[in-house]
Amino acid sequence: MRTVIKRLARLEDQFAPADQKARKCFRLVVCRYGEKTTSLKDAKCKRTLCPDGTVSELVELFGTNEGPDSVTAEELDQWVATFPIEVLRMDRST
Repeated sequence: MRTVIKRLARLEDQFAPADQKARKCFRLVVCRYGEKTTSLKDAKCKRTLCPDGTVSELVELFGTNEGPDSVTAEELDQWVATFPIEVLRMDRST
């Protein structure tokens, strides 16, 4: 039964309209405490496309992301979307 479910999911992904295709995303946000508030100007982000189609995002923020001046989820999503997605290459020659 699992095989059928996986196959159906792959077919749905393959034939879904372009505007409905959404990649699975795994985002890890790391906050370095010590500064007053978080700012996106000094933050870092790396986005990687894994072989299974999942986009892995590593976001490194400096400061605490709490309080009235914190970065909202919408701001973070827009900021992360500006970074290119690197394709993870697997070297199988070794």
